[in-house]
Amino acid sequence: MKTKKWLPTITLWAVGILFLIPIYWLVASSLKSDAEITMFPPTFWPKEMVWSNFPEIWSLLKFDQTFINSILVTVPTVLLTVLFSSMAGFAFSKKRFFGRDTMFVILIATMTVPPTVLLLPLYFIITKLGMFDSLLALIIPFSVTVFAIFFTKQYIDDIPDEMLEAAKIDGAGDFRTFFQLVFPLIKPALVALIIIDFVQNWNSFTMPLVLLQSESKFTLPLKLALIAQDSVAVPWSKILAANVLSLLPVLAVFLSMQKQFVSGLMAGAVKG
Repeated sequence: MKTKKWLPTITLWAVGILFLIPIYWLVASSLKSDAEITMFPPTFWPKEMVWSNFPEIWSLLKFDQTFINSILVTVPTVLLTVLFSSMAGFAFSKKRFFGRDTMFVILIATMTVPPTVLLLPLYFIITKLGMFDSLLALIIPFSVTVFAIFFTKQYIDDIPDEMLEAAKIDGAGDFRTFFQLVFPLIKPALVALIIIDFVQNWNSFTMPLVLLQSESKFTLPLKLALIAQDSVAVPWSKILAANVLSLLPVLAVFLSMQKQFVSGLMAGAVKG
């Protein structure tokens, strides 16, 4: 009986350690020299701490400007996605209009289209709108996603119609009902969506590569890729140090919203 009791705990610890190994290796390697990183057999902890990797990559990347570019792209995109997608989810869930179900099915069907198929049409549209080589090109087209609409709709479906009818009787319009009633009730789902969308936009590489031309507007993933490409000998230690720095905002967002994120996922797991 004692073995059965401890078995789930041991399994969870083993899985947790397994997932933490890449993070540990990233941090440890960011403090090594290039020569030590390529050593065989590998060292599990730096023989000598090379703290200079961080200031050197900060200067090489022009990290302050590149970091600001990533923030200027990621934060507005996430906020607009949460706002517009939840409003669309509310409409698809609680509003009755012609072709609603057909439109929703078509939207869901578009999720099966590979993103690379849309690169060329999106490039032409953004160029025609005059947004090419602008940070707006990475914000406006991605300020609403089908996944986010579907995700928020599933939670709004669980809100009783009687609550919305009571708000309507009290004189609340659609916008007031949405912002004062629906929005607070789906907060756990919105927090989960914020984290998911933040990570996706922060790590985006393909779209900045296609839509940006000026180096002063590059985001972190794009700048890192170019450093690896331009170097004859890839400076792995500095690239790994940059990865540690770029990981910090994602980690901060997750840790600050961890409880709401877990409750949001658990609420979705027990739906129905």
